[in-house]
Amino acid sequence: MTSQTQDSSPPIGTAAVSAMLVIEKALSPAEAGLSPLDRLVGMRMILQAFCAVIRSLSNASPALFRALAPGIASFLSHDFINIVTEEQEGLLVYLRRRLMLGDDLDTLINHLHDEHRQDCEQARMLGGRCREFATGTDVDWPDLLEALSAFAEQQRRHLTWEDATILPIARARLQADDLDRWDIEMGRRYHLVTCAAH
Repeated sequence: MTSQTQDSSPPIGTAAVSAMLVIEKALSPAEAGLSPLDRLVGMRMILQAFCAVIRSLSNASPALFRALAPGIASFLSHDFINIVTEEQEGLLVYLRRRLMLGDDLDTLINHLHDEHRQDCEQARMLGGRCREFATGTDVDWPDLLEALSAFAEQQRRHLTWEDATILPIARARLQADDLDRWDIEMGRRYHLVTCAAH
């Protein structure tokens, strides 16, 4: 009698989704054992993946986008805002405390504050348009697609710029007590966001 090995692999078409969910969970702000800086980097990775999805919408039909629109709207209106909030109220607050004479980063940080404010306004507006499209409202599909693509490209450039300037300085300058305090504050913010979502 021949023994047969049971294949526990998920059905074709579900493996990639499942793997992405595992990756997203590992990058979650609630994941224990990571520093708040690493958790923020994880949130930014999710944003980069989201932007890649948005840039791929040029190959989607309006019907496919209508199915995706509620999730896109939710990300823009909530997840994106949370990432920016963590940069504003966490990363940049503690980084500013560790600036040294001659760094000349105050101007850069002030510029980031302005950019973040404008990005959040744009994200909320685009989220609203996506919600309208999802409910069947006659939204101009090509115009919405163009606006989303421009936003995604803008975020890609913004993240690349921060990766080259802000994050290396944060890695080098932030001290253990900075990370400990930030960790507590991040946990409080994440708890409030989670409670508000239920």
